[in-house]
Amino acid sequence: MKEKYFEAAEVINRAYNVESTYDSSKKYDLMVVYDDDITAVLKSMNIYRQVKQVNPAARLVTVGGEGLLAAAFKMMRLSLKIRKGKAQASCLQKETEAGRLKRVAMALGVPESEIDVLDKGRNTTQNLQAISKLAQGLQILVVSTQRLAMVFRQSADFQCNEKPAQFGCTALNYDLFVIAQPVKEILHWYNFQIAGKGRVALHLFASLVRRFEVYDGKFLRKPFEPDDALKKADALLRNRFLIKQRVGGIRIIKAYLQYIPIMWDIFWNAENYLADEKKAIASAERYA
Repeated sequence: MKEKYFEAAEVINRAYNVESTYDSSKKYDLMVVYDDDITAVLKSMNIYRQVKQVNPAARLVTVGGEGLLAAAFKMMRLSLKIRKGKAQASCLQKETEAGRLKRVAMALGVPESEIDVLDKGRNTTQNLQAISKLAQGLQILVVSTQRLAMVFRQSADFQCNEKPAQFGCTALNYDLFVIAQPVKEILHWYNFQIAGKGRVALHLFASLVRRFEVYDGKFLRKPFEPDDALKKADALLRNRFLIKQRVGGIRIIKAYLQYIPIMWDIFWNAENYLADEKKAIASAERYA
């Protein structure tokens, strides 16, 4: 993959960075891990420990439906079944994003009794509905990786705090703990961002400017108007890496073609996913 694409993604990554508002002295009732990437758990156990020191009754909440994870797991199970046999394939159990976050948190020492799983949502609005329903009147800390933090903040502020009745939400009293990551640090097998030579990660960055343009005033508020550098980076990535969705005719063929190098890569790297996840969990700081 050409370096210029990752440089463009970094321009977008920096532009939509969100500063953490986490206050280590504040009493939080819930620490909500809102992400499709186990990095959000791997790098937040020390924060959860601090939250529990201030409020021993605080709980961990994991959020996320199926998403890319479901398709990737199906491809990996097929790969292992064909190449290694049913016994090897059986080690990959179907799980939602929230279920996987919970499993990793438990592997790092968080008791199952302290974890709430919100995995029924199929989109951002349904996830926010579930979070706000659970968190009514509570102070929450939301943990997110940098690449998703701006989307969460702008969506939560709009749907929960500006127009809660319209979206079936209630007000959210939250702070953010943002895990800062340059684009190259995102690329792992354990989160699939490296699949297709980084196409999964590049798709996300190719979608951000468009997402804020299209959904401004509908599902979120656009945080700012893109400058020339951001527009240039977006134009470079959007045409090549944005996976087309909800399209018909010949454009749908292009959409399917975009998945081929990603799924092909996942098929041949099932073992690398398993090894990378195991290594990441082993090297992460444990909650104790």
